[in-house]
Amino acid sequence: MYLGIDKGGTRHTFILADAEGEVLHRVQHETDRHAGAQAELESLRQEVVSLLAKASASGSPVKAIGISFGGPVDIRTGRTLLSHHVPGWEGVPLRDLFEEWFGTPTVLDNDANVGALGEWKFGAGAGCCDMVYVNVGTGIGGGVIANGQLVRGERNLAGEIGHMTIDPKGPVCTCGRTGCLESFASGLSIARRYRERFGSGEPEDLSSRAIFEKAGADDPNAKSLITETADYLARGLGAAVSLLNPELVVLGGGLSETGDLLFKPLNELLAKYILPQAVGVRVVPALLGYEAGVRGAVALAMGA
Repeated sequence: MYLGIDKGGTRHTFILADAEGEVLHRVQHETDRHAGAQAELESLRQEVVSLLAKASASGSPVKAIGISFGGPVDIRTGRTLLSHHVPGWEGVPLRDLFEEWFGTPTVLDNDANVGALGEWKFGAGAGCCDMVYVNVGTGIGGGVIANGQLVRGERNLAGEIGHMTIDPKGPVCTCGRTGCLESFASGLSIARRYRERFGSGEPEDLSSRAIFEKAGADDPNAKSLITETADYLARGLGAAVSLLNPELVVLGGGLSETGDLLFKPLNELLAKYILPQAVGVRVVPALLGYEAGVRGAVALAMGA
C-alpha cells in the first residue's frame, strides 16, 4: 500500500492506495493557514500515524509515502524552501523528518510537478509519453513529462510556464518581474483585468469564475476578455509546444472547468503560435481536478 499526501494552503488531503494506485481510503482536513509550520507539521504527523496504523491493521503496510507541497522544494535534500500560504516552512527537512518519524521511504516534490504526475499516471494524460501540464488557479504552475519521465531541471524549476515572459511591458507579476504569463492569465489576473477595463460598479471580490459565468450569459465584455485570455495562454503554451513537442497539453486548476468558453478559442488560437507540423496537439481539461496533487503523490511514492 502507498500513502499520498497533498499539503495545500488551505487543505491537507491524504489517501491510501493499492499497488495499482486505486484509492482505498481518503481523509481531508481544513487547515489554519495562520497557525504556522510547526502546527501543520504536528497535524500531518498525527494523521500519518493514524493512517499507517490503519494500513498495517489491514495486512498491507505502507511501503512508501509521497508528499505534494504547495511551494518550491529542494528535491536533492528533501527540504521545503517556502510555502506560498503558511509562514515558517523555509528550510524544513520534511522528507528526513518523515523518514525519522515513521521509518518509511518518503519522496517530496512541489505541487505543480506532482499534479503533472497525477494527470499523467491516472488522469487526462494516461497512456501518453510526452505531456505538458499547466495548472491555472490563483497563480500558474506547470510540469513536464518527456519520454515517460518527469522533467525537473537542475534546480527543480522545469515547467514554470507561469513565469514565461509574454510582454515585457506587461503588469508586475507575483515573482517581481513584469509581463509573465501569470500576470495576464491566472484567475486573479483575469479578474483584475476585467475590473480595470469594465469593472465600474463590480464588487471588489469579483472572481474569474463570475466572469466566465457572465460570458456564458453572452456578456460581450466578458466574452472579449476570455478570448484575449485564451490568446495569452496560447502564446505561452505555443512556446512550450515549440520547445517540447508534446503529444498533449493538460490544463488544470479552476480554468479546466470552463468548457468550450475557453478551450474552443484556446485550441483555435494555439495554431498561430506553433509550427505547422505541430498543429494537431490538443489542449484538454484535466480530469482529476483537486485530486491531481494527492493522486500524483501516490505516483511519487510508487516510484520511491
